[in-house]
Amino acid sequence: MNSIIRLLLLGLLGSMLSPAADAARRAAPPPPVVVAPSPPDPEAWRATAPAPGPEPTWKVPAVRTFTLQNGVPVYFVANEGLPLVSVRLVLKVGREANPADQAGLGALTVAAMREGTRSRTGAELAAEAAMLGATLDMGAGLEGVVVALDALAGKALGPALDLMADQVRNPRFDKADFARVQANTIAGIEAAAADPRDLAGRATLYALFGADHPYGRSSTGTRESVGSIRRSDVKKFYKSWWGPQNLAVVVTGSVDEATLRTLLDERLGDWKPGKSIGGGAVPAPAVPLKPRVVFVEVPGAVQSVVRVVTPAMNRSHADFSAAYVEGMLVGGMFSSRINMNLREEQGWSYGAYGGFSESRDHGAFMVRTSVQADKTAPAVLEILKELKAAADTAPTEAGLGLAKDNILKALPGDFESNAGIAGVVSSIPTFGLPADHLVTWPASVSAVDSAAAAAAARRYFGADRLIIVVAGPRELTVGAASVGVAAELKALGFEYSELATEQLR
Repeated sequence: MNSIIRLLLLGLLGSMLSPAADAARRAAPPPPVVVAPSPPDPEAWRATAPAPGPEPTWKVPAVRTFTLQNGVPVYFVANEGLPLVSVRLVLKVGREANPADQAGLGALTVAAMREGTRSRTGAELAAEAAMLGATLDMGAGLEGVVVALDALAGKALGPALDLMADQVRNPRFDKADFARVQANTIAGIEAAAADPRDLAGRATLYALFGADHPYGRSSTGTRESVGSIRRSDVKKFYKSWWGPQNLAVVVTGSVDEATLRTLLDERLGDWKPGKSIGGGAVPAPAVPLKPRVVFVEVPGAVQSVVRVVTPAMNRSHADFSAAYVEGMLVGGMFSSRINMNLREEQGWSYGAYGGFSESRDHGAFMVRTSVQADKTAPAVLEILKELKAAADTAPTEAGLGLAKDNILKALPGDFESNAGIAGVVSSIPTFGLPADHLVTWPASVSAVDSAAAAAAARRYFGADRLIIVVAGPRELTVGAASVGVAAELKALGFEYSELATEQLR
């Protein structure tokens, strides 16, 4: 114990005798702290986007053509991936064939044909198709009718084609079936009339083409027009238009051309052509000379359905590619200027899109959207502003490239299945396009330059030729304020008119 005390006393005495040494000791930096390195972050690679790989190459499948004994053209694409075959019988007769006082006659004829043949009821057709592992259906559109058969390749294909041929060549048009189909069609028209989008669509046709034009009437007809159609009218329509003179066949799948030719000739080749050829010449719609607003009141609606439309070229026109690219840039993509304005900047709409339609005779450019009702007139002005900007300023190369990519890089997706291929190839006879259209289309789109796209914008986006159709409330209350939707549309200074819902259904 004494030794310890002595050591402590000596230390204390030493510090008192050497203050400099003590100060130096206090000023010395502390020894460095050694920190163990952190283990590498296994997720750090996510911070750097991978470099893009090479552009994939894809080739449009070849379309072979031949004709049946009676002259019906056949468009065939071989696809050996699966033992399946898709057949599309295309009737190249659309809304233009409907008599002026019988809008919807063509669609009603198709609905009646689905009810069975002289040897099979509709239920029996469906049951036999199911036993063969096939599906058989048909539907009418604006440009024509498509009868769709999807079947197994091999031995089942012939019997499945028998069902298709029976349906199109031997419709029964039973009296009771016709009455039921007619009543269902009228009920569907009445139900659709409660949808502002249906009203806007009908009003757009009426405003764009006029009540006396074949395109100015809905292809499904109205309650009055469908109600006036008799079973004898349906039979007459079928006899006039359904025949080899108006037909084309599209086939894709696992079948060789020689076998296919034999199968089709055995079932369709002896069908004699009728006297009628095509739907006749369709008059061109009048081009508007000044902007106008057409309003359809939808009481109680909280949104307004808006359509901005103008006449345009048909699908086979030489300028269609340039116009289509311009339409994609302006309204065909999520990033298009109209959608970015109304949805992203203003927040008035869930989406606003537009583009050029595909039509055999006369097409249209249309912007379509639904907006919160109290912003109807401001939304119309924003749409017109974007169209004017597109007409006044040529697209940039970056914008043009994005629009082209949206068109061209989506093409392979259309060829993923037999049904998809058949649908794309069906556009050739439907719109009267060259047989090599699918091969030349990508190059045609790629060749569109800024000048051609700008020319299309100047031609079609001028305010003087635009028709604005709105289906929405006449007025509504927002908070404590009352908003007069119709009054604000009138105040835009354009020609203004209204259509009653009874005129459209």
